[in-house]
Amino acid sequence: MDVPAAPWIALGAVLGALLLLAVAATALRLRVPARPEPATPPPAGEPRDDLADFLDHPPGTRSGPADDGDAWVPLASPAPPVRHEEPAPPPAGTGPAGVLAGLAVGALVLVGIAAALAAAQRAPAAEPDAPSTSTSPSGAAPSDAGREGTVARLAFGGVVLEEHAVGITAAYPELEVGVDGEGRDVARLRLPAVNCLAVTAPPEPGDPGCRAARTEYAELAAPALRVERDGDRLTVTGRFATALRSPGAAAEPTGRSYAVEVTVAAAGDGGAEWRRAEGELRWDDQRTATREDGPASVLRAEG
Repeated sequence: MDVPAAPWIALGAVLGALLLLAVAATALRLRVPARPEPATPPPAGEPRDDLADFLDHPPGTRSGPADDGDAWVPLASPAPPVRHEEPAPPPAGTGPAGVLAGLAVGALVLVGIAAALAAAQRAPAAEPDAPSTSTSPSGAAPSDAGREGTVARLAFGGVVLEEHAVGITAAYPELEVGVDGEGRDVARLRLPAVNCLAVTAPPEPGDPGCRAARTEYAELAAPALRVERDGDRLTVTGRFATALRSPGAAAEPTGRSYAVEVTVAAAGDGGAEWRRAEGELRWDDQRTATREDGPASVLRAEG
């Protein structure tokens, strides 16, 4: 499996910048003069060098009167003693060791971030399902419409699922109606969705102003689902609660449900097992007809 190079390129650039900062900090530290060490008085009993005392107090600058035996008292006030202030110590952590330690911690954090990004990019992300745009002859049944118990397979035009501040989320409902192993009517709803910069749903998928979004799914069985048959006419009614499906994971409910009412009738040759169907879908307060392109809408003949 190929490892994405983008996180490591970014990490190399950041580490290079940290190295330059470390070199600059070291050079700046070398340019700062070292603090002078305080003078240590000589031990008692050793000869004392009075040169430093002579430099600090030249003749005539003593702060106190010297007793020279002449009984003269100086009239001028003694000069205040000179105070030698020691420079304040630098703040902790500003030395080269502290700077280098901070740079090392920053480098470790960046390495961890880069590793996490690389792992996230290696993980396969779930791609949004694209709406079906395959075409088939209008009178032919879909490839899986012959599944045992299937009564109808229908595909409709666009409806608005959600309105946004800019644009909408639209879907193109596909409904399969059949009978389960217990003899109950069951309907499976598939909603390939798209995000569009529009105020109404485009009549057909594949509009250039739309981008594919996640597909929603729903399944409803009797008695919540009502299916009425009248010869070649079929009416399906129910409220479908949808969910999202991801590979290898359980279905995740969307928290949305839609009131659906479908009315279709056979429009093809009466001698075929599967007959082309035409009809209308009522989606809450919206209406849309069966599609002319893409998956064909068909009904199974009675008997």
